[in-house]
Amino acid sequence: MKTISISFVGFYSDSDYRKSQLFKSMARQFDVQVIDNPEKADYIICGVFGKKYEYCKYPQVRIMYEGENYIPDFNLIDYGIFNYPLTFLDRSLYFPFCIDEFDHCKTLVSKSRDYPENILKEKPYFCNFICGHESEYNIRGEFFKALCKYKRVESPGRYLNNMPDGTIVNWDDDTKREFQNKCKFTLCFESTKHNGFVTEKITDAFYADTVPIYYGSDTVKDIFNPKAFIDFSDFNSTDEAIEYIRMIDENDDMYMEMLRQPIFNDKDFYEKSIRQLDEFVYYIFSQPLESVKRRSEVYSAKGANEYLKHARLPLSYFFQQRIIRIKSIIHHKYHQIRKG
Repeated sequence: MKTISISFVGFYSDSDYRKSQLFKSMARQFDVQVIDNPEKADYIICGVFGKKYEYCKYPQVRIMYEGENYIPDFNLIDYGIFNYPLTFLDRSLYFPFCIDEFDHCKTLVSKSRDYPENILKEKPYFCNFICGHESEYNIRGEFFKALCKYKRVESPGRYLNNMPDGTIVNWDDDTKREFQNKCKFTLCFESTKHNGFVTEKITDAFYADTVPIYYGSDTVKDIFNPKAFIDFSDFNSTDEAIEYIRMIDENDDMYMEMLRQPIFNDKDFYEKSIRQLDEFVYYIFSQPLESVKRRSEVYSAKGANEYLKHARLPLSYFFQQRIIRIKSIIHHKYHQIRKG
């Protein structure tokens, strides 16, 4: 088995990358050595968190692995694995990040949808809304507020939290699933509406045995059975969408029919996606190191890299990022203590 030395630059936390599908794919096929010092690694795995464009400092082979609404700049990287269906030579792979690092999507493949009628007794809440920030054009917040006029929507996230005791659930532990499981519906609105950009929000909702109320990519229906969720984009107005939600909410037979629907259009979606990822990863790392690079390192591309390598963001940016990180740590520790 070939040994590869890699370093991760621009990931949310030190342990974040080890949960990723990319790391799992590399580990299945290669002897992976993770190097703390990026200068000593052969490959740099890039993300968009942390110091912006920090990866531009390192001349090694760069592979961007990104689930945010960000399209990699191929002037700066050699290969990209990301959440948009774009093809660029042998350098890109579309990998929908609804295939999450916690393997919720994998679990859904074999998940039984034969729910008993009494499951409704286990759902004391109408709907949940769990977000850390507003979306593009304020659609998340506006729909949440509009739906609350019909019936209370529980919001235990950091954004628009309305919990009486200030409870905050986290996406990276069981608190989110446990709370969602108590709800009939889940508002899962993407941060932006771009075709192909389908994140873990809808798979998390299915995983927690709720009916997703989705807003985002129109291609979501290429992956997920449209009879199993409510797509806000199908309606002409917010009022029309809420009226349909009300109809499903007030009719147990209609609700259970939707809850029991198969999740995927193609039952082999997960397996095919992982196979494509494995093939792309193998293609990159099986090449000789001296010939694996693809980006240009002269003229304009070189100038862009040098500019970004030395760019300095305002100090206020770093303070804001630090505050966000500290709040996340505090919330995580708080729930660990509560769980005992």
